Amino acid sequence: MVDVERETGELWIARNAQSINGICRRLGDSLLHSEVPYRVRGASVLKYLLLAILAGVFAITAAAQDLSCDRGDREVRALHFTGNHEFTSSTLAATVVTLPSSLAGLPVIGERRCLDPVEFVRDVQRLETLHRRRGFPDVKIDTIVRTLRRGVIDITFTIREGIPMRVSALRITTLGTPSDVTVAERLATDFPLQTGGLFDRGALEAGRDTLVRRMRNMGWPQAEVLIAYTTSTSSRTSDVHVTMVPGTRAKLGRIAILVDTTTTGGRRVSDATIRRTMALRTGDWFSARAIIDAQRSLYQTDAFQRVDLQPDSAQPPGDSTVNLTVRLVEGDRWAARGGFGWATLDCFRMEGSLTDRDFLPFAQRLELTARVSKIGIGAPLDGARALCQGQARADPYSRTLNYYTAMTIRQPLRARQSRVPTLTVFSSTLSEYRAFLRRAPIGGALSLTNPLQSRYPSTLSYQLELGRTEAEPAFFCAVFNACDTDARNFLQRNTRLAALEYSLVRERVNNPLRPSAGSTVRLSVRHASTLIGSDKSQQFNRGTGDATWYHSLIGGATLLLHIRGGMVFAGGTQPTLDGFIPPQERLYAGGPTTVRGFRQNELGPAVYIVDRYRTVLSGGQVFYRADSGSITERVVPTGGNTLVVGNVEVQVPSPVAPRLLQLALFTDAGRLWNRVSGTQTGALVDDGPAIKITPGLGVRIVSPFGAIRVDLGYNPYQLASGAAYYNAPLQAGVAPLYCVSPSNTLAIRTATTPAAPALQDAGACPATFRPLRSVGFLRRLNPSIWIGQAF
Repeated sequence: MVDVERETGELWIARNAQSINGICRRLGDSLLHSEVPYRVRGASVLKYLLLAILAGVFAITAAAQDLSCDRGDREVRALHFTGNHEFTSSTLAATVVTLPSSLAGLPVIGERRCLDPVEFVRDVQRLETLHRRRGFPDVKIDTIVRTLRRGVIDITFTIREGIPMRVSALRITTLGTPSDVTVAERLATDFPLQTGGLFDRGALEAGRDTLVRRMRNMGWPQAEVLIAYTTSTSSRTSDVHVTMVPGTRAKLGRIAILVDTTTTGGRRVSDATIRRTMALRTGDWFSARAIIDAQRSLYQTDAFQRVDLQPDSAQPPGDSTVNLTVRLVEGDRWAARGGFGWATLDCFRMEGSLTDRDFLPFAQRLELTARVSKIGIGAPLDGARALCQGQARADPYSRTLNYYTAMTIRQPLRARQSRVPTLTVFSSTLSEYRAFLRRAPIGGALSLTNPLQSRYPSTLSYQLELGRTEAEPAFFCAVFNACDTDARNFLQRNTRLAALEYSLVRERVNNPLRPSAGSTVRLSVRHASTLIGSDKSQQFNRGTGDATWYHSLIGGATLLLHIRGGMVFAGGTQPTLDGFIPPQERLYAGGPTTVRGFRQNELGPAVYIVDRYRTVLSGGQVFYRADSGSITERVVPTGGNTLVVGNVEVQVPSPVAPRLLQLALFTDAGRLWNRVSGTQTGALVDDGPAIKITPGLGVRIVSPFGAIRVDLGYNPYQLASGAAYYNAPLQAGVAPLYCVSPSNTLAIRTATTPAAPALQDAGACPATFRPLRSVGFLRRLNPSIWIGQAF
């Protein structure tokens, strides 16, 4: 049997005695001068429309497949496949409609599924079709239904694949001039079907589509590929013949631009800007991909409501020149948007933006952006503290209004241009929960997308800002050994920070809002030094990365695996230390995006502010020391320079509203610590705690802007030991900070000035204080809420 197929469906011939060449001779010029290539856009639209209709029919059919259990139905407890070698059991399970109950039908977290006799018969046909297209024409599918108990069954599909049909000969020929043949045949070097391999009709059709697409992108707008195969049932072999028919190679001719200004009343974007954005020039070889890229580039300027590029329909078939007509409808020049919300740590927050889509002559965009948070608790908008969550009220840095304002000039993406510059000028005041407050009165950033021409999205940015970081005196004393007022003032002065950062993202997920398969990888490297304009005290090197994998499981469940790591190296100087890492560049962990058993930023090193201490007399000296009765007023996370976090999570559809709700079981593990240089040898000393593991459960609620994640993590650990400090009241204009860690050896001396506070000897405050923690089960549960993908 010989089957000859055309991609467009205009030629469907089956004859036993004719070859491909003979058919082509019969077709003659009618094949070589087909008008199909001149309907590239229309054909694509029709193809996608048909796919959309089929998808809709499939969705309606799937919705109509009722696998729920009614009285008298038999529940499918397990589904097995035996004898399968070509396809994995998971692939076969994704092909059939019959599925077992999830989590063995457990109440609340499981879902019962029962047998649909009609779909069960169709499942056999589905499996047979799948194997026959792959090259197993003699496949036999048997079923075994075993009753476990009344109303509960176990189903096994027994597969006998039979002798596979293999490709005995594969010929790929090209019709056309010698130069066309030379160029076209290079496009077929990686044809998916090979001699000796399985006769996979799916691979054969995919190879044909690839060849057509490649030729139409290389200058042949009329390119077609004909496939024919002869099968022998006795020898289980197939002789395959692929004929490439390029047609006439063509170049772009006249490119006409027609702009509809009915709604705008006048032209804003010039023809020169439109042509520059499209990057299509008269004399270029015709390329269907280049035309699609040009249309995408015009849409991405956001200056047009409608973009239509297509060849002129009046051109004669076989013409070596293709004229294009570009029809555009300009959109509104201005766009504004805003939002208002409430969050656990931000209290009320607002954001807004104003965009000018044609700010400069070449369609550059001007974006004005503003974000404000801590409304209700942060001065001067602090009049609604009662409406803010307790964590926000306990954060000293939430008492200042957080804001970010920016003006951005963005170059729109153009065809054949991957490096796109963006310039931003900003001012901000932003805080990290219980850690620090960062004020940047003025700053700027210049970024460039895909600077290294990588296949993955990447950004190179340079940021320069003048700002300062405010933190608890205990933070600076414990982390940077800056315990006196002068040293702390030095660290909190306005300094110049210049940082060069390169980030790369590879995202391959099936659904960006609710992924169930694929992976996401993010890498970032950040450098600051005097060589690029940074202050001497603002030098460091930082590298971070994380990766997430999603795997679909049986019953609609999803397995999520995530790892994150980071390291920071000090490179600058400050009054008392060899190396200084700015607080905002240190690493923090704990909370809904890392280890959920810990509260925000409370995994890893921390110092404690206590409410009291006791005076101890030893060896004729006086010491201030906290004891077990001291109450911790505040936990101050100090961050670290080394981070490792891992997460494992299983999400299953809820038995109630499974398309809206998912239940999650997770286990998080993490460690955050400081690598400390020895003062004598310079060796690295590990001063961090062991890895902490916290299990938990949660709920995922589907929303238009991403999943709403509500988690409850269990933390079985005591709080980490750290240095303890006491903030003494103001005395003679001085508010002293005393180290009160148990067993500290920093003696207290009486001040020489009357009414002045007592003085404490200089030295390191030991991390010997461990706050008491309640042993109740409920008090070890840590709730958290997050919107969107946390990893």
